[in-house]
Amino acid sequence: MTAEVSKSGTTRRVFLWQSFLALNTLYLYPAFGEGGSNSAVLSLKIYDAETGKLMPCSVALRTSTGELLTQNPGYNDGFRCPGEFRSALPAGQTTLVVTRGFDYQSETREVELTDGKTTECEIRLARISPLHKDGWVCGDNHVHMKHGEGKILLDFPFLALTARAEALDYMSAAQQWNVDTVTPEILTRACAEVSTPDCMLHWNMEEPKNYWKGDVSHCMGHCWNIGMRDVAAGGKDPIAELFAMSAGDYQKEKEPTPNFESHAFIHSIGGIAAYTHPLRFWRGAWGGRNGFPFENEKFVSNMAQELPFDTIAGPTYDSIDIMMQTKERLVNQLGEQLWFMLLNQGYRIPATSSTDATFDNPGRAIPGKVRVYTRIEGELTLAKVAAGMKAGRNFVTSGPLLTFTVGSQGIGDVVPVATRIKHKTLVQAWASGAPTEYLTKIEVIRNGLVYKSIEITGKPKTHAVEFEIEEDNTSWYIVKCYGSQWSQYAVSNPIYFEAPGFQAPQPAQAQVELQVVAAGTGNSLNGSYEVIEMIGREPKVVSSGEIASGHAAFNAPATSRIRVRASGCEPAMKSIFIDTPTLLNATLEIQPEALLDWTTYENVRKTLRQIQLKFEMRSSA
Repeated sequence: MTAEVSKSGTTRRVFLWQSFLALNTLYLYPAFGEGGSNSAVLSLKIYDAETGKLMPCSVALRTSTGELLTQNPGYNDGFRCPGEFRSALPAGQTTLVVTRGFDYQSETREVELTDGKTTECEIRLARISPLHKDGWVCGDNHVHMKHGEGKILLDFPFLALTARAEALDYMSAAQQWNVDTVTPEILTRACAEVSTPDCMLHWNMEEPKNYWKGDVSHCMGHCWNIGMRDVAAGGKDPIAELFAMSAGDYQKEKEPTPNFESHAFIHSIGGIAAYTHPLRFWRGAWGGRNGFPFENEKFVSNMAQELPFDTIAGPTYDSIDIMMQTKERLVNQLGEQLWFMLLNQGYRIPATSSTDATFDNPGRAIPGKVRVYTRIEGELTLAKVAAGMKAGRNFVTSGPLLTFTVGSQGIGDVVPVATRIKHKTLVQAWASGAPTEYLTKIEVIRNGLVYKSIEITGKPKTHAVEFEIEEDNTSWYIVKCYGSQWSQYAVSNPIYFEAPGFQAPQPAQAQVELQVVAAGTGNSLNGSYEVIEMIGREPKVVSSGEIASGHAAFNAPATSRIRVRASGCEPAMKSIFIDTPTLLNATLEIQPEALLDWTTYENVRKTLRQIQLKFEMRSSA
């Protein structure tokens, strides 16, 4: 066993190059220091206060010489502990801070270590809220085992240990993966081998992750998914299919595919798709590869530029992340603003959160730094989580916890209102279990505006407030609660009040006019057309009709492709989205302010009322 000591400012960090071996819940590890008979030794055990079982957690251990012990450069705040730790350490006062996610109260201990003696330390961590017993589960669905940089290589047991140490009930590990061969079956088996009753590890993908013709300024959007089955129709590999449909940056030769066709594929195999960091962007150096000129101040987009079209045409997606890691403050503020706008237009899009953690980069192996809580019934399955998310039974948080009820209705539910009556409302909040955390404020927001604000004094760990909501209009209410600083906050999904006559926006239909002529001559042709829904790369005919004297007019889903056949000619197919320049160019050139302007969305709807597609048919001879 070797130890490597480095310095960071005035603090030395000792990297514990530990090799964890996992078999179900058994972890074996070498001690940090072997030590002799005169060494000071710490023997640490952490238990679940309720079950009495050893429990994984995160430990920040600072020795008497000021060294902060870490085990891996991916995590700089301490080390992930499987529940037991034994090590030779410098004698003297040693400080331990033991944490486990947000819903366990942390413990801080000062331990005096003596040369030639083993000091035993036992810590019991207890939950601070009843959420887990009430069916709330938490997870992170945007975590990369390998993001691409590959600076640190880790195995599946370490992923599972990290998720358990963060008290995540489940965690989805996205591309790339440290396996020799990537297939859904291999990944499912690798994850199952390290999953435990308290934490399910599974694979997922950040797909679509789509740059139109490889240009990083033209990002159709990034999505994570959850709940997909391992096999698609016809025995197709979902991983291969989703990779095939998205272009990475610089992949200018790849055939463009809109995100909504990937969404349809994800839905076909039981999954849901969430747009992540929908308003992340910056300027920086890019280019100089594959024919792209180098630019020092390139507009680099991670935005969901296709979201306006996908919203009006569907929505084709299932949720949007309104909370990334809190260091992305502007991204989160703009994401919340986008969500409020969609809710105010009647689109009941659930809010989710994710970290975009990357295990192969220094300091970024931090899944669960923000997380989404979802209410389910019964035993945890990813299908139940996906269904709960899609139904809006979620809240997102960087620390505080909450519940929100109106009468018997909870987060994600609908309260019918016919007359103006008072509704008994209850909000309960808990500060994060992190050291020194407390509550400062609760806000109730109606239709994007603060309806009620409750200042909380005395630095309490928990707070409950009852009040009445008097409502007779269609509206939505959410709750936000705040911890000790701006970066500590939680946001609920809405409870909806619904007056008689409310109708959710319907997917927009395209009003299509076809012109079909012979290539070269321009003569009008008779023939037939088919309206095609693309389930990924698989066409599905949803309707058809005749073409007379080179013309046809009909309504079709906005996401359709149109296939035309004429006697003696090769079949041809066009996309309403791709082959309508007004739609495509507006998407490719969209800027952040336009994504937040409802006029952009109405312009999509307006354009869909006048779709003109011209087919110049080539002879099959």
